[in-house]
Formats: sequence, structure tokens, C-alpha cells
Amino acid sequence: MLFVAVAFCWAMNSVVMREVRQYGPVLSIAAIRGLIGAVVLLVLARRAKAEWPRGRQEFTGILIAGVSMTGLSTAFLFLGARRLPAGLLSILSNTMPLFTAVLAALLLAQPLSARVSVGLLVGMAGTVLVAWRSVEGEVDALGVLYGLAGAAFAAVGAIFYKKYPQPRLDRRMSVGCQLVVSTVVLTLMSLPDDRSTFDIRPMFFVHLAYLSLIGLALSFVMFSALVSRASVMLSGSVAYLAMVLGVALGALLLHERLSLLEIVGAFVTLIGVVLVQMALMRPEPSAQSA
Repeated sequence: MLFVAVAFCWAMNSVVMREVRQYGPVLSIAAIRGLIGAVVLLVLARRAKAEWPRGRQEFTGILIAGVSMTGLSTAFLFLGARRLPAGLLSILSNTMPLFTAVLAALLLAQPLSARVSVGLLVGMAGTVLVAWRSVEGEVDALGVLYGLAGAAFAAVGAIFYKKYPQPRLDRRMSVGCQLVVSTVVLTLMSLPDDRSTFDIRPMFFVHLAYLSLIGLALSFVMFSALVSRASVMLSGSVAYLAMVLGVALGALLLHERLSLLEIVGAFVTLIGVVLVQMALMRPEPSAQSA
């Protein structure tokens, strides 16, 4: 349930973000979103008498996750959206499970089994098919680097969240503190923005409310719970399902046309997600049993 809920929130993010970009500079909007999410979560956590973080492990986990997963990852994906077609950016951002799997093997000593590798590659192939027809125009090399950096930093955050667990902390407190860190990062990166271009209309607040409260605060509370309950490779494969749901929601809400290739790609992506889940729930056969 957490897996599907997080994927749905992330998919809706892509739909709402297409609308909110018209209102002003994206890094400034991302910083405002982070601030609102942080305030709401911290208020809820303190009302529930949640304790503040303490100790090196908790502060280290919050700092790294805040800088990487909710800070730099968000910033680079927003910057990539300025330079790349949405389809190509989707392909790049959905390389997160590959980064996660490799980093988990290197940093958490989680072996990259043959079954997991097959599932990740099948999911990536499906993601490429889903987004392929959306790729139009010239490819900007810096934009490609931004997209890959966004995926890589999201994977780094997930890895270190697992490496530095925070079982004592209320999840709202943990994510709220991460968002404080990421808001500082995004605010510093948004300083050059021209804020005179902001176009404040009623729908801006509707979109901002979704992006702050559900797309950010709630989704990352659920994602932190998912990471604590499952391996980081399973958690990272949320990106594949989010891509499929994003295409479906785009067709439903924005009337985007689905091609046969995109439908086939969505089906292949789901197969990849299922293969990863099955591989991580079932141990590899030992040499003796083989």
C-alpha cells in the first residue's frame, strides 16, 4: 500500500508541476514548497509531543537526506525541466533505481542479485519506451547531466536514510527536519531567480498546497516508512510505477495522447516492478540447492 501510495503522489507531482511552472521561477517555488511542508510537519510532530532529533546518527541521517533527497535532487530535476523535453527528463529521473541498486551494493553490502538486476533492467527498458515518443527537439548536454544528477541524489538520500536509521524519531519530525535542510539548500540556489516574474493567481495556491502538503510532506513521510520497512532497491523501484501512473494521469487530466508504444512501455515497466518485488521477497537459490 505504501509503495502504490508514494508512486501515486509522485505521479501527481509531475502533473501539477506542469501547471505550477507558469507562475514563476521554479527554484523559488520549490523553496516555498519545502518551507510550507517543513512547517506543517514540525507543527504536527510537536503537537503530538514528538522529540527533537539528538545524537550523531539522527543528525547525520537528516542532514544527508535533506541535502540530497529533498534538496539537490529536487533542484536538479527542476533545472533539467528548463532544458529538456518532459519525456527525456522522465527517462533520466527514472534511473534512480539503478543508482539505488548500485549504491546499495557498494555502501550497504546488499548484493545485486541476478533477479533484481533483471527486474531493474526490464523496468528501465519500459520507462524508455513510455517516454520515447515524448522526446522532441535538441538534447541539451547540461540538461542531461541535471536529470542524471537529480536521480543520483535521490538515490543517495534513500541509501543514507537506510544507513543512518532514525527509529526513535516520529516520522513527521524526521521528514520535517529534512525539509528544513532542503529549504535552506533550495533557497540558496534560488537567490539568482527573478521573483518579479511571479504571477500570483488563485490556482497557484491550489497547486502549491498540493505540492507542499501531499506531493512533498505526506509522500516523503510515506517514503521514509517504505524505506524503513523494505530494502532500498525495492523502495527505489517506486520511480518506475510513478512513471506509469504519471502517463495515465496526464492522459486523464491533461488530455495527453497515449501512443501504442507508450502503452506497451507502461506494461513492460509494471513487469519490471513486479520482478523486483518478487526477487526481493524471495531469496536467491544457494549453490547447494542448485
